[in-house]
Amino acid sequence: MYRLLYVLRNTFLILKSTKRIALVTIISIFIGMVALGSTYIVGTKLFSSSLTLKEKVKITVFFKQNTQKDDVSNSVSTIAAIDGVKDVKLTTPEEAKADFIQVFPQYKGLFEDLNKNPLPYSATVELKDIGLGKRISDVIQALPTVDIVVFSEDTMNKVNQLITAVWLIFISVLLAVLGEFIFTVQNSTTLLLDFRRSDVRVLKLIGADSMFTFLPFVLISIILSFVSWWGSFYLIREVDKLSGSIVQGIIPYATVTGNVNLFYVMGMILLIALVSSIIGSLISVMRFRNVQ
Repeated sequence: MYRLLYVLRNTFLILKSTKRIALVTIISIFIGMVALGSTYIVGTKLFSSSLTLKEKVKITVFFKQNTQKDDVSNSVSTIAAIDGVKDVKLTTPEEAKADFIQVFPQYKGLFEDLNKNPLPYSATVELKDIGLGKRISDVIQALPTVDIVVFSEDTMNKVNQLITAVWLIFISVLLAVLGEFIFTVQNSTTLLLDFRRSDVRVLKLIGADSMFTFLPFVLISIILSFVSWWGSFYLIREVDKLSGSIVQGIIPYATVTGNVNLFYVMGMILLIALVSSIIGSLISVMRFRNVQ
């Protein structure tokens, strides 16, 4: 009991006498926590939302002019039976005309002056996997009733690249923040040990063991990490509120999805910070273990 009380008392005294070092450490860890939490929240929603872009990448099929309705229906059935096709939506010339006039009302008079509707039958093909899009579009193009097939392979590749980039950015930030945590704690603990070098020497001279001598410095690193975590919670919560608009600004055509459990995120950040603090402080302690 006496050992515990001494360790706690010594921890408090060290903190009290090294306020500037503690403040710099708290700020550094705080910045790292905000960066990690913000990247995870925005990255998770960005990843989930980018997946919705896959659903928006579809194949558009334009049938030849004057193709009979029965022939179009047979072709649509053939397309729907292709492996990898999720759904096929047929658009009649009348529906295409109505959609065109709704988008471009200035051309309504032009359509009324024409003797017949110049727009052909068309179909929108929804895919189970956009990776199959090129193969399926080639199969559709070979049908005798099909005139033009539109499929943006470049868009598909960009969606896949975006998804990969999101995870690479998150992993990079995670590793950078872990390194920053350990480096910051290790440096601050080293400064504290240098500042209290004489106390360490006295304790070793009277026969105090390493745990009794150095435990206060490990506790200080844990306390500073906890204080930083407590302060970062409020800022990360604000980032969570703004993350939807941030993601929408990055990929405006995606549907923003992927709600994040903020308490889970903060719990993981606290765990990472505590583990990093213990590792960083122990690195410094190992260097001072044989101080004379």
